[in-house]
Formats: sequence, structure tokens, C-alpha cells
Amino acid sequence: MSKHNIIIVGCGAITFRWLDHITKRDDCKVLALVDRNVDNAINYRDRYGLNCNIYTSEKEALEKEKGNLLIDLTFVTAHCEIVTTALKAGYDVFGEKPMAFTVDQVNEILKTVDETGKHYFVMQNRRFIDRVGKIRELVKSGLLGEPTLLSGSIYVNADMGSIRNNLKYPQLQDNNIHSFDMARYLVDGKPTSVIYHSFRPKGSMYTGDSACDAVFEFDNGVTYLFRGYNGAQACWTSWDNEWRIDCDKGSVVWDGFGDVHYQYFEHTNGLHFGEWFKEGVFEKPEVVRDQHDGALEDLFDALDTGRTPGTDCKDNVYSIAMVLASIKSIEENRKVEIVVNDTYPYLELK
Repeated sequence: MSKHNIIIVGCGAITFRWLDHITKRDDCKVLALVDRNVDNAINYRDRYGLNCNIYTSEKEALEKEKGNLLIDLTFVTAHCEIVTTALKAGYDVFGEKPMAFTVDQVNEILKTVDETGKHYFVMQNRRFIDRVGKIRELVKSGLLGEPTLLSGSIYVNADMGSIRNNLKYPQLQDNNIHSFDMARYLVDGKPTSVIYHSFRPKGSMYTGDSACDAVFEFDNGVTYLFRGYNGAQACWTSWDNEWRIDCDKGSVVWDGFGDVHYQYFEHTNGLHFGEWFKEGVFEKPEVVRDQHDGALEDLFDALDTGRTPGTDCKDNVYSIAMVLASIKSIEENRKVEIVVNDTYPYLELK
């Protein structure tokens, strides 16, 4: 029997990225595919030549299969029930972002993790972009001084082909967690508050708000300014955002596509105008590795070695907290404080 005997729940558009990696590993065996639409599961079974069972219910799969790892690739509204059911059945869980849809669901999931002693890791693949890691190490090195201001913007075209168009805040409740998790990772910070303005721009194909301006505060003194617009008609950014980090001795910028550029000065007595900056570049690799492969390697290694990965649910709670606090800020038209506790309730918004 393989080390990782897997039930995959959800056979939608993202599933191929997971199966591309899993089917190349000698330590993994897919026992079952689960989807409400049987044809979706059959298509993936045949596409990858899998010798596995097919179910329309994750509960039936958990009852009949003898596995140890469940991978949840469903939409966010289903995550809580699927994850907690699998944890209680003795499975570790890997899952797609975001981990939950409400504060109550976050608290229920984390409570179940503690009660069962099982693991729940969340996919945050943007952390495994080569230049994202290099920016993080540059900031942590102190070469640029202490980070003060982090700015991130994303202007992309609308994706109307999924359930997200039915959400009240389609960008915030789906894709923004990538931006928020990257922001935390880049400056090694945890959110403490947010004030968030959301709106539906003219000409938007979404029925809900797909654009925003937001200000987050982090525990390390960094202010994070986020501007998002899903449905921009032209002049698109990368889906990975365009970034600028300002520190007290220098700055780093990345357009989300190409090379990273940074400038800094070495003295400690403040900026002297006219002084030449030193400069540096992190070049885009000639061969760009798929970020999902890096993320999945990290998740499997963490499970095998017992270490806690950066995307463990107990850390990822800070990223989903940014989403849920933003919704509360919109609906109550005020600044919202974020509190994460070690015990229940794990997440509180005040």
C-alpha cells in the first residue's frame, strides 16, 4: 500500500493541477474520485488512467475506502463540512483556498483539527513563485531596513465561468485571498485590522462588487494598501499582483511578470538627497516552474516529516481572517479589528 492513499473530492477545473503532480509521485495512490457530476470524475479517471472508484458523496467514499489523505477541491461553501467530516474519519486533509466561508466555519474547522489531532493544510501556491520567495528573503535580510509600507494592486479581466459570479463580493470572496496571503508572506506579518471599501464599477459583468480599496495594519508595523479590480477592460496586471515594498533604507518593486528591482542606501543617519543608491535585480528564471508543484512538494514533505508548513490551517487562519474582516468592514462601514486566539474561538472580528 502506498504511503498516501488519497480520496479526491471535487473534479472541477483546478483538479488537473493536483493530479498532474500526484500521479507522478511513487508514494501516492488515488483510491477514489468524488463529484456530484459523475461525468467529471470519469473524465479525470480516464484522462490520467487511474484505477480508482468513483462516488457522488464524500461520506460514502470515506465509509468504503481505506485511505489516509483527503484532498478537497470543492468550492468554498462546501469546505467546512467536507474537511471536518474527513478529519473526524481519521484523514489528514489538503484543500484548495479559501479554507472557509464564515467565521463560524473557520472556528469549527480549527476546533476539529485540535480535537482529532489530524492535519489540515491549505493550498497557497503563490508563495512558491521564485521571485516571491526572493523578495521575502530580501526584506527579512534587513538590507532595505525595516518594512513600513506594502502596496499591492491587481487589475484583471472577469472570469464569468464559475459559481463566483453568484457571490456578493466575487473578487474578495474568491481570488483576493491569494493577494492577502502573498502580502503576509512578503513582509512576514499578521493582520490586526482592516478598513475596506468595495464597489461595483461601471460596465462590470459581475452582479456583485468586483473592485475595492483597502487598508490593512499588520502586527509588525507594516501598513498594507490593496487595490483590486476584477473586470478591468484593459491594461491588465499579472494575476500575481504588482507590488511595492517601502522600507526605511530602500524599496523593492515587482510588476508580477518579470524581474524584481530594488534600491537601497547603506548609511544609518537617514536619507541624504543626492546620494547614489545601490541597486539589485532578481531576474525571472528562464524556466519557470509551476508554483503548484512547489506547493504540493512542500505539503507532502511536511506531512512526511511532521513539520508545520507555512500553509497549515493555524497560520492560514490569518489570511482567511483578512477576507472575512473585509466583508465585515464593508457591511458595517467601519474599521474592523482582527483577533486570532490559540484556543476556541480561534478567530474573532471586533
